[in-house]
Amino acid sequence: MILETPRISVVIPTYNNGPLVRRAVRSALTQTQPPYEVIVVDDGSTDGTAEQLKTEFPDQITYHWQPNGGPSRARNTGVRLSTGDW
Repeated sequence: MILETPRISVVIPTYNNGPLVRRAVRSALTQTQPPYEVIVVDDGSTDGTAEQLKTEFPDQITYHWQPNGGPSRARNTGVRLSTGDW
């Protein structure tokens, strides 16, 4: 019996935290078992977070911007956008 590795989606909400979210993305991407996808939901940042992420991870993450609505809304948006098994 061959077990398939589950497709893991990582959802990272952020708000005006460019350097810290870049560190979180790097950490997710360098795990022993890399995630199927990394989704960063930017909850209305005004500090250049988008540019920082698009420069460092142009093809490695899914980036989504939305007007500020709080961390719960950002997490829920990320879960809706995810396509992994977990």
